[in-house]
Amino acid sequence: MPRYDEQILEEIKSRLPIEDVIGNRIQLKRSGSSLVGCCPFHQEKTPSFHVNSGKQFYHCFGCGESGDIFKFLMRYEGLTFQDAVERLAAQAGVKLIVTDNPKAKLRARLYALNADLAAFYQRCLSQTAEAAPAREYLAKRKLSDAVVEAFGIGYAPARVKNCLLTWADKHGYTPEEMIAAGVLSEPKNPRAPNDYFDRFRGRLMFPIRDTQGRVVAFSGRILDAKAHPAKYVNSPETEVFTKGRVLYALDRAAAPITKHPRREVIVCEGQIDVIRCHASGFDTAIASQGTAFTPDHVKLVKRYADCAVLVFDGDNAGRKAALRTGALFLAESIPVRVAALPPGDDPDSMLRDRGPQPFQELLDGARSITEFQIETLRRGEASPDSIDAVNRISRKVLEMLAGCPAATLRSRLLQEASDLLHLPFSALEEDLDQLREQQQKRAAQKIEWAKDAHSESRNAPTDQYDLPVEDAPDIAEDFEPGEVPPDPPPLNERLLCELLIECEHQRNVLELIREHLPVDMVTHPFAQSLMETIFNELDKGEDLLPQFCQSADPKWQPLIAELTAGSQKLLCAQEISPEEAAKDLITAIWIAHTEKLRGQLSNESSPENDAQRLRLTCLIKSLRNLPWDKSVKLMHR
Repeated sequence: MPRYDEQILEEIKSRLPIEDVIGNRIQLKRSGSSLVGCCPFHQEKTPSFHVNSGKQFYHCFGCGESGDIFKFLMRYEGLTFQDAVERLAAQAGVKLIVTDNPKAKLRARLYALNADLAAFYQRCLSQTAEAAPAREYLAKRKLSDAVVEAFGIGYAPARVKNCLLTWADKHGYTPEEMIAAGVLSEPKNPRAPNDYFDRFRGRLMFPIRDTQGRVVAFSGRILDAKAHPAKYVNSPETEVFTKGRVLYALDRAAAPITKHPRREVIVCEGQIDVIRCHASGFDTAIASQGTAFTPDHVKLVKRYADCAVLVFDGDNAGRKAALRTGALFLAESIPVRVAALPPGDDPDSMLRDRGPQPFQELLDGARSITEFQIETLRRGEASPDSIDAVNRISRKVLEMLAGCPAATLRSRLLQEASDLLHLPFSALEEDLDQLREQQQKRAAQKIEWAKDAHSESRNAPTDQYDLPVEDAPDIAEDFEPGEVPPDPPPLNERLLCELLIECEHQRNVLELIREHLPVDMVTHPFAQSLMETIFNELDKGEDLLPQFCQSADPKWQPLIAELTAGSQKLLCAQEISPEEAAKDLITAIWIAHTEKLRGQLSNESSPENDAQRLRLTCLIKSLRNLPWDKSVKLMHR
């Protein structure tokens, strides 16, 4: 986080009177020495929000909110301190000088490059003959020129060879910067050093912006579905873009969300759905960027929103996605409702064909996540009122509610479940308390396993790390009688799978694992396949995990459900960083691998065997006892 000199902050304040900054956002009236208005941070009819021009300070006597222009912008628009300073500095014409961030220059270049490239793509869409099919596609989707321009939609040319290299040279950008921005890939043929690959050629281009409105990435949609299996291709993660931390159109939706009477956000599945919502007056709509919603996404939304309504497709896949996303919002204590669309509809088609009123009615009738979950689960039961079905449904509901830390919200939804399932509230409450206690103990135990796996039972065989019977995942429940379920991964490899899924979009963690843990050192076939999928996703910038989960062998589906459920994540206790967890697991798997090699040596004494056994024993001891920065060097000898 950059540190700003106090004099610079004071200079910004002096150039931007607080009454102007706040007065441009809420209505203020003079009252004595102060300006007063209705507080934007809580609902009130009698103004209690006071702005003191002389002290450059605001205070609400109703809710207690107070601060300067930076604090106001952070609270009003949900910005970080850095974002608030940068936005106000730009408005005031004050140049920010940050000396403690060596990558600031590269980020500045990437921001400029992306902005220039977005403008180039827009010109290509509107002015080139090649882009005629793209214009026809947008016209067919009934997206007006004004909407296309507002969202910066463009077209990436394909017919002119080395078009982007020519453009980059003309605008003063190097091929290396184009690669760093994720729009070009390095030549793969050493005999053709200038044969760069244009990631987006021939695609309709959607600029992706951060909360400050800066273009940080692109999403390209293919126009001919037969030409390429991937409908959308997204920018890979770069110095300015982490897809797990960027939400489409949040830069436009942030202010409307904070001004909404309930501070409610609309969460859609696709970019065109969001564009249609904004064009139809539903300007609090957002979507994830080329991936399923993540905990980081929810934390970002929480800066602006107090509640959420999910508008997902009404098919089985859409319902499952809504339940996964709803669980993430509950985990951040955010009330969430689900507006289930009619089969075959999405927000774009519904608004385009029927107008805003039916869509508004759909939002108004959205059900709580618990009611939606119960209805979805009952649909999947042949006899939903039978005792076994009610038991299964109540168990799933309690698993979701167990992840909600807010007692009031949890209790309210539990009461709703009690009414819908016709079960005593006290019985559900008792089961929920037991489940939460079990999960807390399990989470704490997993943290200890991850920290100490490489130091406990030093001479035990590799399978010492298997889960205890009482904590083993119940992957047998989905198998027919007499069918033998597959062996689960050893504990460390299972924990590695959890970490890979949880940190799917954290490049630093994935690169750490890839650099120091060879895939063939992992013994379990499922864990190996998952590693390869995540690493391919990292290289290609495509969201491959959902396809992997859907196409995996049916025998692994229960394990996948366990890993992706979200209730038993490795880092859920928040007592260990992802990097620390990765280092511990890498070390533990290296130790297990080395112990296995030592166990495969012949028992006969010979100079070669004895020397090899001594070398492996010394390596195991060093890996257990040395700090990471020293032990990691031994892994690459």
